[in-house]
Amino acid sequence: MRTRLFLLPALVLATCAPPGVARAGDYVDLVDFPAQEANWDRFYALEGRLMQAFDAVCADTFCEGAYSDYRVLQFRCSVHAGRGHVQACVWVLAASNLAVDPVSGRVDVDNGRWTCRVPLAPGTSVEAFHAALQGPEVLRRRLPGTDRSLYDGLMDCL
Repeated sequence: MRTRLFLLPALVLATCAPPGVARAGDYVDLVDFPAQEANWDRFYALEGRLMQAFDAVCADTFCEGAYSDYRVLQFRCSVHAGRGHVQACVWVLAASNLAVDPVSGRVDVDNGRWTCRVPLAPGTSVEAFHAALQGPEVLRRRLPGTDRSLYDGLMDCL
């Protein structure tokens, strides 16, 4: 009985972090897989390619809508650290129209923001994810284990 009573406080301390103290989880940012900042160069190169590809197709597709100026603000992915599987990826995009009111001189702002999920298959490995997004037409390349592309996900969202 003494052993059980002794272990109970240790178990409570191990499972309950004090307020304000973050506990380590199973997921990391793709930048930090397999170790902190280990994927930095490869991830930011990918994000740059995605932003360029978005800008290239924007004028003929997404940017013909209610707004004239669309921008990718950020692209981010989470990875299950133990399995090396990409869990989720999200784009954050913003768009705006600005117009000068000729009577008051005021600049009128109309803007929008979207959070777009990437259509990933469960169990997509980090390596397969990166490999699928190499080369030309990065937005239209099929994502591993799906019949969908980043472009398809953006069309669903925007």
